[in-house]
Amino acid sequence: MPLKPVRLETFKYPAIERYFLPTALVSDTAEYLLLYHPCGGPTWQGATGRVFRSTMHSLAVLSPGKNYNTVLFWNPDWTFSSYYVNVALPVEWDGELCSYIDLDLDVLYVTGDSHREPGDYAAPGVYELDRDEFDEHKVVNAYPQEIIDRAEAALVEVQELIARQAFPFDDSLLGWRPDAEMLSLAEVSDSGATWHHS
Repeated sequence: MPLKPVRLETFKYPAIERYFLPTALVSDTAEYLLLYHPCGGPTWQGATGRVFRSTMHSLAVLSPGKNYNTVLFWNPDWTFSSYYVNVALPVEWDGELCSYIDLDLDVLYVTGDSHREPGDYAAPGVYELDRDEFDEHKVVNAYPQEIIDRAEAALVEVQELIARQAFPFDDSLLGWRPDAEMLSLAEVSDSGATWHHS
């Protein structure tokens, strides 16, 4: 299908710029939005104000109303790396711009099909990440109790979905591949990730 570029903007609570990047729309249904970012594509990082180039292929699964989103990562040679879940406020999507607020807690799901570097969570398993960051930020950034409760509930929901191998953790997306137009996003200039400053 023709390339449909989508700007993806992510923030830390309440509105701290995190990562901004150009993506390609893969699917837009009532259940979820799929966005692809190629290995080599540009990403602007709010913490440094600089652009870096992705070292992996990624496919984000963003579901309306859910307090988390899931990213599938592949190595440059398309061997599968892992599922990575961001606990976050529900995605906002207007047809051109997609954004969400990250709530620090993350889940890394490494499967038997994952190919990862030794020492980098190489063993299959479900790993909760960044609990210390969440505990710090909920105080420093004054997270409302309602936000804290939603984040903790989302963490439990994700762990249950993984245990049941429910979508998107059922491996049904592992064989997906982008077309040539989507891969061309790797050739986008650094300014493609810094449109917010133009």
